[in-house]
Amino acid sequence: MKHSLPLAALLLASSFVPAVPALAAETGSEMIQPVEAADASELLAPIPPAVQKSMDRLFALQPELKKLHIVTSGTSERDGKFFVHLSNRLPEAEREQRGESSAYLEFDGKTGELLSFNLQLLEWASEKNPSRQLAFEAAERFLTQWFGAENRQQFGEPRLSGGSGSAIHHEDGTKTEWSERHVDFPLMLNGLPILYEGPQLGIDAFGHVVSYTYRPVDLDKVSAPKPDTAKSVEEIKQKIATADSLELNYVEAQPEKYSSHPYSEQKTKPVLKYDFLGYTYLHPENGKPIDILSGEEWRKDRDSSVSKKEITLNPQGQSLIVRSEEEAKQTLAKLFGVEQFISQLRRSEHFMTEEENSPYQSYNFETEDPRITLHAMVEKKTGRVQSASWSMYTEKEQEANATMATKEQALDTALAFLEKYAGPTAKHIQWTDFIWKELEPPAWVDKSKLSPEMMASGPNEYWFSFYELHEGIPVQDRSYSVTVDKRTGKVSGFSFAAPRDELNLPDAQNIVTKEQALKTFLKNKPLKLQYIWPRYMDQRAPSPILIYAWGHSEEYGYVDALTGQYVTVPMEWDEE
Repeated sequence: MKHSLPLAALLLASSFVPAVPALAAETGSEMIQPVEAADASELLAPIPPAVQKSMDRLFALQPELKKLHIVTSGTSERDGKFFVHLSNRLPEAEREQRGESSAYLEFDGKTGELLSFNLQLLEWASEKNPSRQLAFEAAERFLTQWFGAENRQQFGEPRLSGGSGSAIHHEDGTKTEWSERHVDFPLMLNGLPILYEGPQLGIDAFGHVVSYTYRPVDLDKVSAPKPDTAKSVEEIKQKIATADSLELNYVEAQPEKYSSHPYSEQKTKPVLKYDFLGYTYLHPENGKPIDILSGEEWRKDRDSSVSKKEITLNPQGQSLIVRSEEEAKQTLAKLFGVEQFISQLRRSEHFMTEEENSPYQSYNFETEDPRITLHAMVEKKTGRVQSASWSMYTEKEQEANATMATKEQALDTALAFLEKYAGPTAKHIQWTDFIWKELEPPAWVDKSKLSPEMMASGPNEYWFSFYELHEGIPVQDRSYSVTVDKRTGKVSGFSFAAPRDELNLPDAQNIVTKEQALKTFLKNKPLKLQYIWPRYMDQRAPSPILIYAWGHSEEYGYVDALTGQYVTVPMEWDEE
């Protein structure tokens, strides 16, 4: 279910608050009534006049909101935003009702400016998505109505940026689904878009605007580099045009198109392809990679990086098979060394159920004290455990006193585990080593506003990623991952490709050169001058920086290593 972050924590409490009509009448100014209830003052705060003015405007554009009543309202202590939760839930209901509709609104507590909303209305439920044209038309109409025709010009042309969905699973096994496509409108500066700044709207299959988010900025107070300081696109492309920008990969089952439904049937074929590895953001004068947190040039000695190493295994191909919930519990507890808690493990209700057409069955268990969770995804047809993980909650004091395993020790553990369960085609693998450097806040960050949680050290696990090699070339969809707990030095999770006796992949003898493939990429990948605004946690840099970035595309593209042709793989949406 979709929730605005400041509101989610209040949903349970709001179940016990008397319902208050969102509108006093359907006539006149349709003012939203401030709530005055002595027994609910903490959860129903009076709505500030500036916020109420914005709510009146929003209700005029979204009249369905008039059918709901206010359940929760208040000011976030963390950032001063004012939020409102509305629902058609009955006051006496202690849990989510079937047929419930809800809305979550967020405003600037001082100016009353609308910052975001999420609508989840029963009558708008649909797993379908809108067409591209409908999404653009609906988003454009709302944006123009909200900002006015003149102020609409501060934003650029719309673009699709994916989508999202949510579902409520009912006790009778049925579910209610919602789906939306996202349309972004970039904020413009000096005639160029500022990446990831500007309104994002979610549009459903019927053309309703079901979500909106925008954090306004005053560009009159911003000083940013002018576009004429940048080198030309061709000059930058010449500087970055090196064979190191490409990587040769196999894919055992490359789809002809991607679907918004992960388990739908797709036509696939084995391919040998070049992928472009060019850095996403480039300096506009020298083409060097940019660290968008600091706005400075990327440096290997300071920033995180990736290295790759070939490893030889003697795979034993042992199977992890479970056919029932009880067998899953026993197998997972034994695998992760928590057999002593088997009697305490019970089915967890905190995980979503799998899709009906999913080839996998999920099993989830937990205990109350100590807090232990076990999770597994199992192939329905074979019972093979495709992935599994476990975790145990520990107090921070215990973590601080724990003896940590080294990365080298953890890698040995991960490889021993992989060797035990990997199939016969995993004799030669490539380890992708992500070298994470401690993230130092940029100079412009106000460290006094960073909470201890924000400054906390990295995860309590080492994560290792591997690809099978075929003729010395990585096979992208033959991947393995293993996580090792730093505190115990034991395997805490894994995800393995399905075992194969052999791979049927194209021969790599007669392929186009990297130099030829690079020319093809640069012809088909537009490089565009844009701005980006560095952010760190919830803080924004004083001003945006000028960069070159690869143009947005709704398709994935690669160069076929056998033909030298540029191949695009579109995303197929299940459109209404």
